[in-house]
Amino acid sequence: DYYTAHGDNATFVARTYYRTTTVLRQISSGRDAISSVSVSKTMFERIARDILLERTDHTLEFYEGSGSNWRLSKMGTPGNLGSFEDVLFANNDMDDSPAIVALSPIFRESECIIGLAYVDLTKRTMGIAEFLDDSQFTNVESALVSLGCKECLLPAEISKTVEARHLNDALGRCNLLVTERKKAEFKSKDLVPDLGRLVKDSVEPARDLVANLVYASGALGALLSYLELLADESNYGSYTIQHYKLDSYMRLDSAAMRALSVLESKMDANKNFSLFGLMNRTCTAGMGKRLLNRWLKQPLVDVKEINYRLDMVQAFVEDAALRLDLRQHLKRISDIERLMHRLQRRKASLQQIVKLFQACPILNLFNLI
Repeated sequence: DYYTAHGDNATFVARTYYRTTTVLRQISSGRDAISSVSVSKTMFERIARDILLERTDHTLEFYEGSGSNWRLSKMGTPGNLGSFEDVLFANNDMDDSPAIVALSPIFRESECIIGLAYVDLTKRTMGIAEFLDDSQFTNVESALVSLGCKECLLPAEISKTVEARHLNDALGRCNLLVTERKKAEFKSKDLVPDLGRLVKDSVEPARDLVANLVYASGALGALLSYLELLADESNYGSYTIQHYKLDSYMRLDSAAMRALSVLESKMDANKNFSLFGLMNRTCTAGMGKRLLNRWLKQPLVDVKEINYRLDMVQAFVEDAALRLDLRQHLKRISDIERLMHRLQRRKASLQQIVKLFQACPILNLFNLI
């Protein structure tokens, strides 16, 4: 019926969400006294959404038990919503698909080699890249903005170096959670066999890719370990891996995104204050919003791809009947990406399976399956 938070966490909840410390009560007395606060189910959902979707300075842990026997049953971070998706999106669309990234920086005299890897748990995609960066880490910042990262893994030893100061500044501008891991986790040993279990089809392209990108492979190894992807057999054979190329999209840093009001902000008086809010007329349950969000963060630079997208726009502008008919069909489709994600994890309810079944004839109508 209710939840509790204790110690410093109780004080944080009281001050941040209740805006008063009068809700705190003391358990025990004297030196053993500890603050506690009770949290209703509604308030818990609000706290979970704020910590995992809005803030980037906390993680969320959920314990179950009684007396002196308690166990960690759920854990979520801004980059790994995993266990809390049911709470976060029970009555709300999933507007963005957060990615989690790992960086393996190799510092040189006047430059730095960056090994980058990312995983998108919703779309079940992963990618790796290696590139040179300057002392201000402008390439890192643009890559993090483009990928929409919410959490970044770094070797713990890096933060102690003088060179890491500018890197931390760049990460701070991207408003993401920095999680330090042991340097030993940033290794590519056994990475190819692990990818053989996780990726679809043949592992040969993945083997060739990681063989040429040593530092990025170490970063990917750290991600697989941190996310424990191999511990869940529903992940086997369901991921794709690609070589992420910085030059595929226009490079935008966090300052440019804010100056151009590309994405929505909590400070916006209404949705039309941002380019996303102005353009968002999507009618699918979450999928369209996530696609628009990604496209706005990844402006195309290839003329052929730009013209292809413009041709599609022109076709819908000139054929109003086709446009309206397609919108009516799309409104009847649930969030297929999330339904498939739950189905692959063997956590789909009967209602969700029925929604997926109902979407199949519509997808077949447009030759999408």
